[in-house]
Amino acid sequence: MNTGTVIEQALEAAEPVLQGEVVDFLGPKDRNNAIIKLARTGQDLGRFTVQVSHIARTSDLIWYRAEKERGDNSTPLLLIAPYLSVKLAEECQRTGINFLDTVGNAHIDVPGSYLFITGKPRPKEPRAATDQSALRKASTLRVIFALLTIEGLAQQPVRTIAEAAGAALGSTSNAIEDLVALGFITGEARKRRLANKEALQVEWARQYPISLRGKLKPQRYACVDGADWRGGSLLTDEPEVALGGEMAAAALTQYINPASACIYSWLDRGQLLRKHRLRPDPGGPIEVLDAFWPRADQAKAKAVEPAVAPLLLVYADLMASNEGRSVEVAGMLMERLKNGA
Repeated sequence: MNTGTVIEQALEAAEPVLQGEVVDFLGPKDRNNAIIKLARTGQDLGRFTVQVSHIARTSDLIWYRAEKERGDNSTPLLLIAPYLSVKLAEECQRTGINFLDTVGNAHIDVPGSYLFITGKPRPKEPRAATDQSALRKASTLRVIFALLTIEGLAQQPVRTIAEAAGAALGSTSNAIEDLVALGFITGEARKRRLANKEALQVEWARQYPISLRGKLKPQRYACVDGADWRGGSLLTDEPEVALGGEMAAAALTQYINPASACIYSWLDRGQLLRKHRLRPDPGGPIEVLDAFWPRADQAKAKAVEPAVAPLLLVYADLMASNEGRSVEVAGMLMERLKNGA
């Protein structure tokens, strides 16, 4: 059981009625797991000493009752569990044990505030990630991409990771559990870090065209008036797009002459077509996909040239083409990825 993840999930589940913040994660030799602060509708409830445990029966609570009686009243004990049934929650209420679980059940009894919520259903058991099949879900690929391309994101709360990835909170939590099980993430919560990063990059690039790319509405277009696509405003002065594939590789390496354009767009597709006078054409030279990562703020940039997509995505585009010259340039980009460029 990843105690940091359980704490984060419990605080997030309590958010409709409680606001929680981790003050400190304690060391592995400490019998407690963390110190947190709780607040309720603007009222500061103070600090709590957190102990994370799986509680299956009332006898499991004996230790917590004794610990509560011995505890320091200035930082009362807070039990955080993956799940507490109605029976166990009522036992905590009866014996004065404060608790939270990961689905929103809670009992908080401190001077000036009382909260008791129970009856929320047991969470689904997390799926064990035993092989790379765990990485084949589009939502998981979104999470991995965000973790690989946003510095320090792994140490952020699950909700922050979900927002950066454009994925649901539950999907993000499951993705992190899978990555932990596969050895791609080590540590807990704010001490999480990516491991085997190069292998994860390669696996992401391999899975991207299979599981995520098709969900980005890829479609090919040509210019309505037959103009040369290389000189069009879409590729030269559109701040709402990023270049992928060969166009991005050319900008990054000056080693390849693009035969087509791959564009990732944050604009509504209809607006993009009208603005740049494009028409659907299965054999057209311009492929447009929906951008799936947060757009960098270019409002203050001196130049308005389109950005280049993140290096990992350009690498994946080139590898998916299966063309010799593109694969050769992809190898150059992988060296940059290895070096952290």
